[in-house]
Amino acid sequence: MTDSGRVSGATSGVKTNGHGPLGTPGQIAAEKRALRLIQAPEVAALRPALRAMLEADPAARLPDAAQLIDRAIDLWSMDLAVCEAIGDTQRPQFVWRADNAAHIWFGHAFPGAGVAGDNPDHIPRTSFIEGSCRYEVRGRLSSNPPAQLSFEIIPGTPGATPLRPQSNKSPDLGAQVSLLKDSQMTFDADGRFTILIGPENEPGNANFMKTDPGPMTIIVRDILSDWSQIPATLDIRLLGEPSSPPPTEDDILKRFVADLPGYMRFWSSFKDNWLGGLSDNILVGPVAREGGWGYLGAGRFNLGRDDALVISTTDGGGKYTGFQITDPWMLIPRDSRNGNLSLNNSQVARNPDGSVTYALSPSDPGLANWIDTGGLQHGFLLLRWAGMPAQVDAQALVRQVEVMKLSDIPTRIPAAVPRLDAKARAVQVAKRTTDYDRRLGASSSG
Repeated sequence: MTDSGRVSGATSGVKTNGHGPLGTPGQIAAEKRALRLIQAPEVAALRPALRAMLEADPAARLPDAAQLIDRAIDLWSMDLAVCEAIGDTQRPQFVWRADNAAHIWFGHAFPGAGVAGDNPDHIPRTSFIEGSCRYEVRGRLSSNPPAQLSFEIIPGTPGATPLRPQSNKSPDLGAQVSLLKDSQMTFDADGRFTILIGPENEPGNANFMKTDPGPMTIIVRDILSDWSQIPATLDIRLLGEPSSPPPTEDDILKRFVADLPGYMRFWSSFKDNWLGGLSDNILVGPVAREGGWGYLGAGRFNLGRDDALVISTTDGGGKYTGFQITDPWMLIPRDSRNGNLSLNNSQVARNPDGSVTYALSPSDPGLANWIDTGGLQHGFLLLRWAGMPAQVDAQALVRQVEVMKLSDIPTRIPAAVPRLDAKARAVQVAKRTTDYDRRLGASSSG
């Protein structure tokens, strides 16, 4: 929304026919309810205080962060609105969230949402449950499934997620209750699966996730190593009768208004001690994700207009690798479907030995695997690996991290490292947009 409380950016999104597993009736209802919440006068009245909160953040001293304050408020507000819209644990549903690209479908325009380090290669879906209850998740993998599908349960409500002390040993929230990966699950011949969730153990059931008492959050990650891969279909239901009536929209609005300042304070400060604190142009990690579902390396970047941060990596035999950047608020600085703000292992050109050399820079360095800073001098960079073999030397996944001048790249980077000219770069970026739109069932762009 803008300072007037109106949703901004929605009409620039991709227009879609909604075919596919993401445009569910529950998703559409949640987005429409979230749009109504955002438009409420009570939410508009919060805007000055939310803006003052971010202006007081030390990050706001950076020009890159200061100019993106309103966008950060928009993305965090919309993410919470979507979550509050499905916060009824007695009538759970999955909602696709934290994707910053706007889209237009089913008669409404959705402007995008965000949290922190949101990955264009992930399809993040969330549901909220009560840990003392039992639930059933049913789903199905397509014939072109994601590189990895995982289900994670952590404590939390739509407006409050616990955070344990951060360190350079873990990039996550540190409160995981259960994790289930597709490599641990059983499926029928058609890719269908059923997961049981509850407080009592189910011995011998590979598709079981244990909960603790209290409010819980389910996080589902379809990790796409290729944007033609299709997320799993998902549905969740309470086993038994609801113990309370559904909340009214007025109830949901009151909760949203009460939760929004704390939610924004949580996610705006998450960056401050993430991975124990990050320094400019120095990579921390790779370190294991909680529960062993992958690895992550990260750092801050601080680059002049003629600088490039050159990073060379290997995939370690994993099914997925990805490199992305965010702005100083840890949000993707512009629509992730346009421009090389990230690259995964199907989008890169490899060196002769199978490694990958990236160049993070404000302007095109001519190397094939250019990560665009989106016009920013400051921000965060994230490297990810998933679907890894059992024994991995994490420290061997990164070979080089070095700042150099753009003018030095032609002589300092070996000729065998792939290059792209301007024409080939335009083709690369156009393919990115087309491939992204496919996940939405896109019919045209508007």
